[in-house]
Amino acid sequence: IRRGASILIHAGSGGIGLAAIETCFAYGMEVFTTVSTTAKKEFLLARFALLKPDHIGNSRDTSFERMIRTLTNGRGVDFVLNSLSEEKLQASVRCLAKGGHFLEIGKYDMTKNSKLAMELFQKGITFTAVLLDLLFSGTETQKMTLHRILADDIRRGVVKPLPTTVFEASEIEKAFRFLAGGKHMGKVLLRIRKNEDDRCTIPIQVCPRMFCSPEATYVIVGGLGGFGLELADWLILRGCRMLVLSSSRGITQAYQEFRIRNWKSYGVEVLVSTADVTTNEGARSLLIEACTLGPVAAIFNLAVQLRDAIFENQTAQAFAECLRPKATATGWLDRWSRTLCPELQHFVVFSSVSCGRGNAGQSNYGMANSIMERIVEGRCADGLPGKAIQWGAIGEVGLVAAMAEEKIDMEIGGTLQQRISSCLGELDRLLVACGDPIVASMVVAEKNLGGAGSKTPVEAVMNIMSIRDLKSISFESTLADIGMDSLMAVEIKQVLERDFDLVLSPQELRSLTFAKLQLLAENKESGEIIEVVDDNPAGGLEMLVKNLGLEATSQQTILRLQSQSNELDYKKAILLVPGIESVAGDVWKSIASKINAPTFILQTLNNYQCQSLDTIADAVYEEVLDKVYSKVEQFTIVGYSFGVLIAIEIAKRLERDNLVGKLMLIDGAPKYLKMLANADIHKSDEDIQKSILYAIQAISQSKETLVFNRGEFTFKERIDKLLELHKDETAYSKCYIEKTIHALFYRMKMALSLNPEAYQNTLRCPVTLVKPTKAPLLDIDNDYGLTDITDSTVTINTLEGTHQTMLQNPQLLNMINQGFL
Repeated sequence: IRRGASILIHAGSGGIGLAAIETCFAYGMEVFTTVSTTAKKEFLLARFALLKPDHIGNSRDTSFERMIRTLTNGRGVDFVLNSLSEEKLQASVRCLAKGGHFLEIGKYDMTKNSKLAMELFQKGITFTAVLLDLLFSGTETQKMTLHRILADDIRRGVVKPLPTTVFEASEIEKAFRFLAGGKHMGKVLLRIRKNEDDRCTIPIQVCPRMFCSPEATYVIVGGLGGFGLELADWLILRGCRMLVLSSSRGITQAYQEFRIRNWKSYGVEVLVSTADVTTNEGARSLLIEACTLGPVAAIFNLAVQLRDAIFENQTAQAFAECLRPKATATGWLDRWSRTLCPELQHFVVFSSVSCGRGNAGQSNYGMANSIMERIVEGRCADGLPGKAIQWGAIGEVGLVAAMAEEKIDMEIGGTLQQRISSCLGELDRLLVACGDPIVASMVVAEKNLGGAGSKTPVEAVMNIMSIRDLKSISFESTLADIGMDSLMAVEIKQVLERDFDLVLSPQELRSLTFAKLQLLAENKESGEIIEVVDDNPAGGLEMLVKNLGLEATSQQTILRLQSQSNELDYKKAILLVPGIESVAGDVWKSIASKINAPTFILQTLNNYQCQSLDTIADAVYEEVLDKVYSKVEQFTIVGYSFGVLIAIEIAKRLERDNLVGKLMLIDGAPKYLKMLANADIHKSDEDIQKSILYAIQAISQSKETLVFNRGEFTFKERIDKLLELHKDETAYSKCYIEKTIHALFYRMKMALSLNPEAYQNTLRCPVTLVKPTKAPLLDIDNDYGLTDITDSTVTINTLEGTHQTMLQNPQLLNMINQGFL
């Protein structure tokens, strides 16, 4: 850094950006920066008197490149401090002058292995990745150099406190959501002490996680077994870089060699020891060998030798062979680790439920584990680390998995097989959060609950959901509609897999009906394979097919509905945009009849062949403007589900024509609909088409079943076959149903191809989001990502009900009439 040099600092209103601007001005540099909103620009101008308004660009696009070229007369800047990604990173590199320096503090493009045009380096520029986290493992010289620079600048007043937004310790999720919203300025902090002088922090609920030091060695006795290899991989993922695997036979399988070679490619040093740890000299030799790599931080004993037999048939030799790898080896490891491993943090032995609960034919094995546990208790009494974990049967890898291939019954001590992923998931809690020397993890086999003992899958699900008589419910209603909650879903899934070998995905389970369950069970017994098609792909296809409205009025793009205010001369009007069905069904007429303003509904079924949102919006916009908003001072639009996307497009065009207004979005947003589509809709055209046709058939009264095999018939032939099957059951014409099916198909494809990023800062108007209390389990922000769409406020309301039933909630009308109009 030198006086008079120029620098471009991205995201100038963030913590790093503010500190960088302060430092650069103190060193006499010319500063250019970027921000994402007008409020952030005003904040920077108020904080830095030396910062010029025309030196602040937009960080949401690449327009800053033109700003730099203009203000530097095409020369560029000497430094770029970059935190942007993708095309904005490329534009930032192009902003460098000859001999310029690019400082990359973001990791997005590096993790994606993005390409950078090498021709740019002809200007003699340098590209430096600034990875502050590497300083934690850096040399003492590096740390002292940074400390000296920081201390000098604090003394000179260059480093100053940054503006902060403080959240309480219990508001971690709220703080992260605020941070993700991209509207914060300065640093976001958590208050972990009530007073600075307090020695203790405020208690915070956390998920315990074990971390390994890359400078320490981790020893696994029995490390080449099934569980041992998985444990080694688990330690490596948590930071271990020096690993000693002890096995009396060494590497005997190609798979073992493959895993070790794979770890070495990550930079892990792996040592395989064949020292006999069941002897005094062997245990000492193993630990000395491990210490040559680095101080030993953890010892795990997974070794096992089974010699099962009922007690009358046991021998002294069988007992000795079973005790050696566990009791004897643990004793020697305990003795030598006390002197050779002063920095030991974990001394872990894997015990068994055969010790804790007993198991017929394994008295010697139970005794070996019991001795290990007593050794661990002795270590803990001496103030040394020690932990014994009693595992139940472990599936997929190890001894139990090998025996399962031989069809040996694997219920051990009343426990069922526990997945290896579950075992590793429990290790964090058992090693970090549990203070007891003896802990256990197992899956209990017998349960006198739920579907246990049921003869058929239908009976099992009825027992779990407390349904006594099937006649009291609809065979075609989904389990979710009948009252299945998340806990019931987990138990139903487990019972169907365990007792009836029926494996369903979460999406298939949500759309499961008793009729389909019975069909699955019958096909399972007959040996036939049936494909489960999710007939609930867009939040309730059956519901929307029932709500197709009047065919006679569906031709009108703008349809005025009967409301509480029916005058012709008005200054306020409301436009309803229905969901993926695209027409005015009975539910919308019911809502409109109680709205205190002239009410119109946008019907886009005529545009059923449009394959993008832009083409739909462009096709209807002029009619919306002419028939709804030609007399009004501001627009008010209510969009529902898929209709939210069209509502946003209409609002965007109205704002472009200088109208102001507001939006109410009912259970929909670009990011939300994209995630819902990815979670619930099969990706291929054929799967989407089949979902629609099965949904339509599901609401019919016909007992005939329409089944399509993959690749059988074209889409038109399937529609014709469906209409022929149900020709006497519908009041709609063939043409109308065909248009509706094609509209559903193209709009589901639009949802799948959505790019939520393209909606950032699309609107200026305030947005009200209305969400149901019973919503899909999606990992999405509370505001469905709408904060990124508008520069104005986002208000969030919640209504009792599901995505479908919330429209019938009277509270929705109160929100429209009192809080929105």
